[in-house]
Amino acid sequence: MKNYYKILGVKLSATKDEIKKMYRKLALQFHPDKNPNNKEAEEKFKEINEAHENLSDDTKRIKHDFELQQEQIRQEQLWQQNRVNWGQIIFGLVMIVLVIVAVVGLSSGNSNNRQSTY
Repeated sequence: MKNYYKILGVKLSATKDEIKKMYRKLALQFHPDKNPNNKEAEEKFKEINEAHENLSDDTKRIKHDFELQQEQIRQEQLWQQNRVNWGQIIFGLVMIVLVIVAVVGLSSGNSNNRQSTY
């Protein structure tokens, strides 16, 4: 999802005037007339216009803010699902070590018994 605030380089709390000021600055910088034959500048200019159109209209801005918030919630949920549970990993490793110690202890105990019977 596009973050129009990042595209314009403004905070979520930016006023309409701050958005307009940054839009004008970036539009001048990336305008196709100032960057002939530059596809990247042309794409950036289109992105800047789209961002300005959505943030300067109150209804579109509210919708965008809501969608950003929903995306952030989805990302946090995904992070929580994929988060490593270090407690479970450490417990598993301790159990493996205990099994190895027990197996090594049993096998070394058996070899001692064999040697003593000879």
